[in-house]
Amino acid sequence: MSNLCQFLPQEKVAEFSKMDKKQRLVNMIQAIGDPSLVTLFDELKTLRNDYCRFGKELEELENNKNSEERLNERLKPEIEKHEERQQLKIELDILQFKKMVCDYKLLQSSVKEKENERKQLNREVLKMEETCNQLKAEKTNYSSELSNYQKKINEMKKEVYRRMQELSKYHQNLKECRGEIDEAKITFDNRMQEKQEQMSKLTALSRQIEGLKDVLSLKKGDMAALKEKLIENSKEYENIKQQLTSCDSDLERVKLNKNALEYKRKFKQEEILRISNEEDKKYEMLRHKHPDTYTALKWLQQNASSFRAGISPPPLVSLKIGNDEDRKYIENAVSNRDLLMFVCEDKEDLERFVKIMKHEKKLSINVSIVPEESMAAFSSHPISNNMRNLGIHCYLKDLFTAPEPVMRLLCKLNNVHRVPVCTEKAEGNIDSILNFSNLFFTKSEKIMGKRSRYGQQSMSVRRDILMSRNVLPNFKDNSAALLSARRELQEIEEELLKYQPHYEALEKQRRQLEQQQEQLRKERDDINSEMRKLNDLRVKLKQITDCYERKAKDVIDEEGEKRKVTDAVRNVNAKKLLILTKILEIVKEMLRLKKEKATSILYMRGFSEKISSLDVKISYHERELQNTKSRLSVVDSERNCLKTQGFKLLTELEAKKESSENLKEYTRIVASQNLDLEEIKQRISNIEAQIELTDEDIAPIIAEFTKRKQNICSIEEQIDSLKTKVEDLKARIQELKEKWLPPLLNRIESVNRKFSKYYKILKCAGEISLDQTDDTDDFPNYGLQIKLKYRVNEEFMELSPTHHSGGECSVAAIIFILSLQELTDVPFRCIDEINQGMDAINERSIYQLVADAARSGSCSQYFLLTPKLLMDLSYHKDVAVHTIFNSPYLQTKLNVQEHIRIAKAHRQ
Repeated sequence: MSNLCQFLPQEKVAEFSKMDKKQRLVNMIQAIGDPSLVTLFDELKTLRNDYCRFGKELEELENNKNSEERLNERLKPEIEKHEERQQLKIELDILQFKKMVCDYKLLQSSVKEKENERKQLNREVLKMEETCNQLKAEKTNYSSELSNYQKKINEMKKEVYRRMQELSKYHQNLKECRGEIDEAKITFDNRMQEKQEQMSKLTALSRQIEGLKDVLSLKKGDMAALKEKLIENSKEYENIKQQLTSCDSDLERVKLNKNALEYKRKFKQEEILRISNEEDKKYEMLRHKHPDTYTALKWLQQNASSFRAGISPPPLVSLKIGNDEDRKYIENAVSNRDLLMFVCEDKEDLERFVKIMKHEKKLSINVSIVPEESMAAFSSHPISNNMRNLGIHCYLKDLFTAPEPVMRLLCKLNNVHRVPVCTEKAEGNIDSILNFSNLFFTKSEKIMGKRSRYGQQSMSVRRDILMSRNVLPNFKDNSAALLSARRELQEIEEELLKYQPHYEALEKQRRQLEQQQEQLRKERDDINSEMRKLNDLRVKLKQITDCYERKAKDVIDEEGEKRKVTDAVRNVNAKKLLILTKILEIVKEMLRLKKEKATSILYMRGFSEKISSLDVKISYHERELQNTKSRLSVVDSERNCLKTQGFKLLTELEAKKESSENLKEYTRIVASQNLDLEEIKQRISNIEAQIELTDEDIAPIIAEFTKRKQNICSIEEQIDSLKTKVEDLKARIQELKEKWLPPLLNRIESVNRKFSKYYKILKCAGEISLDQTDDTDDFPNYGLQIKLKYRVNEEFMELSPTHHSGGECSVAAIIFILSLQELTDVPFRCIDEINQGMDAINERSIYQLVADAARSGSCSQYFLLTPKLLMDLSYHKDVAVHTIFNSPYLQTKLNVQEHIRIAKAHRQ
């Protein structure tokens, strides 16, 4: 219904006519009523459903209670028999208690006997432990003596081993003494043989000395001639050497200058190659990231002369940034689209360039015309001392150079001539700097200020972290350096050409001097060779003579050698005597130690036998002790078992006393001394036989009876609870009904008056009423009844699509909407093709009713949508008619895919 109050399309009319009374009531309350009416109505329906549900549950509980009571009456005889058996069981329980008392007294006497036996065994255990301890102490003493003798024997073994080591050492020394005597004799024989060899060598040297003296006497005159010839050669050689030194000096000077120029040429060539590579890297980066822009730039470089005016390349490659740190300011101030913008200076060039790039080559690029303003229009405000104190260092335009058209475009689009770049001082002067510019940069932040449109006093400040986006290439402007390097390389090449003839003449002169010097060197080497031969003969004669004299002095003295051998043998014999004396002492000491060791071993054997005898005795006493302890453990176990049985029995007796109703009888039985166990057992057997004969398994019957009795009590509690809830619900329903029904009837009455009035205007009849059903509290079945009468001779009939035509349903729907308009609060109402299915008379009447309703001051605005209007309708001043036509200028050849591609290219 709320939808109908705001928008009424034609298909909603059929839906309205198909609603039943309950749906129409709910929708009307939601549309016109206070929200509390909707809430109260929902709550009343919920309470009514709860009331009905509780009534059904109460009736079911009453039936269950009666049924359970009838079933319990049938089980009463069996329950009475059960009570008789219970009396026998009570008597049996008392007899069993008497039997337990008798058993407990027997257990007490058994425990006392076991306790006496335990004490006797404990005395035996103590006596046996004392005997074992004495034997073990005696064994410990013997073991100590045995250990002492064992240590003494070990020490004697070590001493014997040490003496054996010393004896072995002295035997080795004797062998060494015999070896020294043999070595002295061998040394004497060797010295005699060596003397014979010395005498034969002296004879040979004497013969060589005589031969060399004869040769030198024959060549005594040749030495003077060779010396004169050597002096002349040396003079000529020094003259050539001086000339060669002078030539080398000149050649070295020329070569140094030439090498310096060649090094400069190589350095300049490498510098030109490096600069060229850096320039190529710009275009390589552009080709990799923006292939369309790179293709367009390469084409422009090849065809630049075909345009009337210049076309500047994009700022991405034409910007020259002095400091690499300044790239981040430009990247955050200028968009990627502007950095890839070609700048044309002529409009016709722009059109031609765009046509070639975008239509012929299908490239997605950005092109712009240079701004009309000159660079003077984009001059920056001078930075005063006050601005510097605030932290303003320079403007963004000062951080780079670019061609004038590119610079003008950046100033026009991005105001780079007005954006300050600040130092750290700006952190405390943000508001003051924002008075100069709404955007500025610090070393780490991009700060923007935006003033409110409604009051220039309030300003919002946005601070973004300044990060390098790696958009601009990290290269410097190297064009001037490249041109300068090429010019310097050409000058170096020209200077190298001047040095070449002089260098070749000096090389030729040097080669000639080297040839002359080499010839003189050969002559000098020949003279020196002859002189060296003569000198070698003299030197050889002197060396042989000196060797002869030296060897003659070194001839071995035979008598001295004999004395040396005699002294050595005497010393070795004295040393052997001392060693033999030491060996005799060691042997005597070893015999004494072996005798003491044998004595100690005999003592050890005696102690070992005594210890073995004690081990046998200790083992026997320990076995006896263990057997006694085992018997003691058995007695303890039996005593504890009897105690446990006694405690268990006592616990059972106490439990029976506490749980029994005949406490006095149980107390008397415990105090009584005249209890005959056999008589009690006989009586127990008789009662058990009676119970067994009369016993029947009626436990299920008792359980059933008890459970049913508990169930009856539970049902009675539930019945009382439900009756209380039903009474509370009735009171709550009556309270809410008094709040809800009167306001609803008033509103329905108001709608009914309007509804009847509008139908009367149409010369028909209609009424609206609340259908409260036979039970006035059956709120879920409440409904809104709409009765219509379109003809004089027919009765009132309730609205339905089976009794009324589509036009009649449309009339009922629109009149119902008009009747509700004063009770609903909506900004406007829209009615779409409501006149479909109406005849001309009803359509004209309905239109007049809508127009009159729209003209009233209390009504919302109406929109009536229709594909046609009747002729000769009367329109007053509050009614406006809008006729909608198709536009003759609609685009019919729109290429959607091309439009999407261009949009994506611009976005990139």
